Amino acid sequence: MQKTSLSLFGHVFAESFTLDQEFRLPSVMRNDACLAYVHTGKQEVYSSTQKLVIKDRESILMKCGNYIANFVDITPTSQFKSVIFHLDPESIKKAFGDKDLSFLKISERRKGIDPALKIDRSSLLDSFVQSMQPYFENPDLANEALLSVKLQELVYILSNSGKNQLATQIIGTLYSPEEIAFNEIIEANIYHSLSISELAHLTLRSDSTFKRDFQKWYKQSPAKYFKTKRLEKAAELLTTTSLQINEIAWDSGFENAAHFSDSFHTHFGKSPKEYRI
Repeated sequence: MQKTSLSLFGHVFAESFTLDQEFRLPSVMRNDACLAYVHTGKQEVYSSTQKLVIKDRESILMKCGNYIANFVDITPTSQFKSVIFHLDPESIKKAFGDKDLSFLKISERRKGIDPALKIDRSSLLDSFVQSMQPYFENPDLANEALLSVKLQELVYILSNSGKNQLATQIIGTLYSPEEIAFNEIIEANIYHSLSISELAHLTLRSDSTFKRDFQKWYKQSPAKYFKTKRLEKAAELLTTTSLQINEIAWDSGFENAAHFSDSFHTHFGKSPKEYRI
């Protein structure tokens, strides 16, 4: 990984990085939020309630919280390049100084807002990211006064984006993550290919606490519950769609078609192909 960071008021404000191999990691944003912008490549982001995918020139605005980031489809000839902008609340207040920040309503809590918002391609955001490139190449030029202006510019761009109402709502609650019920996180991620450790991460629990709470809630182990639910969905897709077997496996939360076929046969006594007939 190649990474360059720019700091403002003692906090990392912007990071530019390049990956030359596929990578997956849990991400924790306790006291700040961020905007992830993809130059080239593909990134999957799993939050407590959803999975979002961004590609070239797309972005995700994320509230503080726990996420799983998955960087995929990377080859030696196809690198992943991205820029992340951290939206630290104290840095925003310092950058704006005496200017009116009421449009952000940072202290207000709203319910029913997803923790992450996908932002489609925008020439305005493209231009902003491009304007940051000289400072990644020459970090010594990125002084406090200049980065303060860039942070203000970014906040204004986000609050006036094509989805400005949703973006402003998310910005307004960036630092007040909602308490999402344990079962809501589970139900939202049943068909996502996440490990037990990754699910525990999204629920803010250790692996052991996650398994204990899961057993209390569902009266069975996570492995058994997820396999059963995924196989039931696969069976439904086999009889109601014309999707290929490997597509059904993926849509049901299985990463490997061969493993899916074996599990399906063990559970239903028939192969997926036989079940469909």
